[in-house]
Amino acid sequence: MSEEVIQNIETEHHLHIEETYFSDESVRDELLLSKRRNSIDLVVIESVRLNMLADQGAMQPLTEIRTQLKPRFDNRWFEQCGDYGIPYAWGTSGLLYRKSAFEKPIDSWQQLIEPQEQLRGRVSMYYHPVDLIGAALLAVNKDPFTDDIDDLKLAYQALKKQRAYLNSTEYVLDAIDDPSLLDKTDLAFGFSGDDYVLNEFNTDPDGEWQYVVPKEGTFVWVECLAVPSGIITKPQTKQAIDYLTRPDVAAKNAQDSWFSTPNSNVKRYLDQDYLSDPVINPSPELIEKSYTHREISDHALSVRQRIVKELK
Repeated sequence: MSEEVIQNIETEHHLHIEETYFSDESVRDELLLSKRRNSIDLVVIESVRLNMLADQGAMQPLTEIRTQLKPRFDNRWFEQCGDYGIPYAWGTSGLLYRKSAFEKPIDSWQQLIEPQEQLRGRVSMYYHPVDLIGAALLAVNKDPFTDDIDDLKLAYQALKKQRAYLNSTEYVLDAIDDPSLLDKTDLAFGFSGDDYVLNEFNTDPDGEWQYVVPKEGTFVWVECLAVPSGIITKPQTKQAIDYLTRPDVAAKNAQDSWFSTPNSNVKRYLDQDYLSDPVINPSPELIEKSYTHREISDHALSVRQRIVKELK
């Protein structure tokens, strides 16, 4: 979230925002499924996970707020959040690479799943059951959210071979707190905007990071603003949602934090660098052959989790 937006909401509405981050979704979900969720007023959460938690009674519907705010959004993103959320950000999954380590730009999932020999011990892979398996499936032109067991076995075999090239199975941004690990990383799984963060912390003038959506396509994620169940939605929470989704504020937030905004009618608030960035604004052709995050069957998710456990 933009520091300026946080300051402005306090100045304009006397609302203080205190942020808590989770790099491990299971820890966050454990909190949201417990009574401790009542300590949280507002959550930013990926759309599929939001609806799964809602099915377990952890989130409350935002029917009235959604009806009021719907005109602010592009409908394809608005519908992704279902009855329980308001779109906050969207983006892609892809490859992060250190430009100086490669003679040619990286452009394929296969280059991550079957790394060059020079990358042995220099690859970071995010061991998330959906994202990890999805990347391996895309490398062989399969649906990243498939329930087909033969396809999942194929992904497992590819990831098993990749294992010797890894120096980390954690989200690459976690390595910001461990510069020695980041210095030993040249290629990583990541998300749009991660290069922006990595370069902000980079101290090596020759170590610039680049993000790319592979030519095979990718999976597109949508983050939503949501409210935990079991509490009465405070007027201040509704006020915060209204403020954060206001077109000028949403544009400022997206531009300062460098993620794609789901809001429509915000172009006049955005500068040319943002509007011309191919990561923030992927081509329609690339989005057309990509996949929006969708729910996976319990059995297929169980298989994915077993694969992650086995590989770790």
